[in-house]
Amino acid sequence: MRFFLLYILASLLPLSLSAAECDSVATALVERLSHGVAVDDVSGAEGVVYIRQKVEVEKKNLFVNHFPDMTRFDKDENSYLSEYLYNFSSLYGKLPEMQLLSLQTTHRRGKGEMDRVLSFMTPMFYGERLFNGEYLSPFYSANIKYYDYAFSKSHVAPGETLVEFASRYDNIQLFSKGSILVSDADELPLRVVLEGWDEQCRFVVTLFMGQRSGHRCLVDSIDLSINYDFLGNRMDIMANGVFSCTNVVRHSDAKTPRDRYDITARHIGTAHLCAIKDVPMDSMRLRPLCVSDSLFYASKAALRKSASTNSSLAVVDDEFRIRRLLWRVGDEAFSSHTVAWGESDLRFSPLVNPSCLSYSSSRGLAYRFSLNFRLRMRAGQVFTVRPMVGYSFKHKEFYWGVRSVLPFAPMHRGRLSLDVGRGSSVYSSAFLDLIKDSPLDSLRFDKLPLLYYRDFHLKLDASIEPVNGLEVMLGANFYKRSLYGDAVGDAAGADAPKRRYRQFAPHARITWQPGMFYYISNGRKVNVGSLAPRFSLDVEHGVSGLFGSHGVYTRAELDVQHKYHLSPGASLYLRAGTGGYFHTKDIFFVDYAFLKDNLLALDKEDEISGVFQLLDREWYNAAKKYVRLNASYESPLLLLQRIAPRVSFIKNETLYAGMLFISHLCPYWECGYGVETPYINVGLFAGFEKVSFHKIGFKVTISLFNE
Repeated sequence: MRFFLLYILASLLPLSLSAAECDSVATALVERLSHGVAVDDVSGAEGVVYIRQKVEVEKKNLFVNHFPDMTRFDKDENSYLSEYLYNFSSLYGKLPEMQLLSLQTTHRRGKGEMDRVLSFMTPMFYGERLFNGEYLSPFYSANIKYYDYAFSKSHVAPGETLVEFASRYDNIQLFSKGSILVSDADELPLRVVLEGWDEQCRFVVTLFMGQRSGHRCLVDSIDLSINYDFLGNRMDIMANGVFSCTNVVRHSDAKTPRDRYDITARHIGTAHLCAIKDVPMDSMRLRPLCVSDSLFYASKAALRKSASTNSSLAVVDDEFRIRRLLWRVGDEAFSSHTVAWGESDLRFSPLVNPSCLSYSSSRGLAYRFSLNFRLRMRAGQVFTVRPMVGYSFKHKEFYWGVRSVLPFAPMHRGRLSLDVGRGSSVYSSAFLDLIKDSPLDSLRFDKLPLLYYRDFHLKLDASIEPVNGLEVMLGANFYKRSLYGDAVGDAAGADAPKRRYRQFAPHARITWQPGMFYYISNGRKVNVGSLAPRFSLDVEHGVSGLFGSHGVYTRAELDVQHKYHLSPGASLYLRAGTGGYFHTKDIFFVDYAFLKDNLLALDKEDEISGVFQLLDREWYNAAKKYVRLNASYESPLLLLQRIAPRVSFIKNETLYAGMLFISHLCPYWECGYGVETPYINVGLFAGFEKVSFHKIGFKVTISLFNE
């Protein structure tokens, strides 16, 4: 009734309110709706979704055709019809987990743009971000500042109110425009229309809300229209999804857990959905085929039968067979693969998938490539293997590593980890004595007689979470350092450096993040996150004589990290740490765990706040002790979008600041500004040594394929 009164009031606005005041009333209506939906009782749902997809190809680019995230068209086909049946399990504010039950398609490759279409198929439209987290929702209270709202002049049925919106900025993370139809009776949405774009396409998605009691805030069906126009590939996709929810989880049904951080009652187990194989689509459709679709299937079946008959009579020469084989091998190398057997499956990303090519003033041109192998086992446990390689063109060094993780004790998040590889070159502690009394102005690493050692490492450890939020890891590290070249320095006798050093070191790490929220899924504890900082203590002790090990040392580091989510898309990342080497004897190698120039960084946070972008790599190993402070602020609409509204491909802008206290540099500090776009990230940085300007530089990262 409140919405109906507001709508009547809006219709009289020419007599009472200005246009600006009319917009403020519409904005207030959306704010009220966002608060009402946010406290809705539904927190999760599971069931079945039926998707029908039609593709019309206008133009093909055969080169782009074989990119991993592009549609792989059949040679002589321009029209496709596909049907999919998925088992889904959706959590509040997250993309649903889906498992394919049945498939029927005229597309011989059977893939197409289904991955992108699936990102729109969510039964819950509310949350701060929509559609795989790529777009800021116009119906979330913190995002309302990015949109303008107004009552529509279009005719609607009595008892309904239509509000239209448009983005204030032409940004890739904002919907261009849309509308929401609200029922005045219960103040809940009836239909939502969203129009948006990205670097490849423009789309229009229409969400029809459920009409049954208890399902009013769940999506009943989705109509999707996508127009692709990317590097010569042009096509139109029309898709429709119908949801059938078999189970809905509500806050009111949840019992009070013994642990206040246990939010299992608000989640549905998504660890493993068992697929039903070889199920005919005819018996599973949630919406019957129309006559035109039935005729389309019949025509394609007749054409394929005719083509197979003709091909059996054709003579294929050897040259054609070889070209076809090479083309198929190349296509498979660019494709993701999944091999399933029983209740397990093995998935690995494309064999040819350059994930990151970058350039920075300090590192020069660098290349990094990684693969991901995943073996799903019983009870949702996943065994992972991640090979990585990298090459620094500036230092002419090749890096590689393989990290594998085998889970155990699922209720306590137990893991066995094996990490083997070769990292950045290091030098021995003799270098610390060489520069101990040297003033900063005279320190030029390219002029010093540095003896670099190749660094091979093998790390085996086991970790477990005995108490919520407290993780204990115990293991052992083995290092083998081999000298570059033939030079061994000027020292002689017992002080002469050796060509090879071996070091064996027991290793322990304790990580504590209080207030960790979690849920239990299929007998497995899954951590969600915490509002508190994360504290990490890492200790390693070198043992002499064991396994031919040289050098005795104790390395201890303390690291504190905290990420504040200030608003949708905006976050403040803080990091502080200190560490050093103690009780050292003989030769040892300075190699910190939390402070290093790591080309093979495992996550984005290491790149944002874990590295000083302009600091020469030699400084990371040039002190027995250090203190570091880092901060970064990330936001989708920070500075550049407001100054240049037409620069629309910005996903995030980031401000950096960091300070490092080591010998000779007390302090070194650095600040910077970075812009993230779908395919290229650019950063500009300035470094200072004590109070003197050091240098200015930039970093460019090209992300070619991000799966």
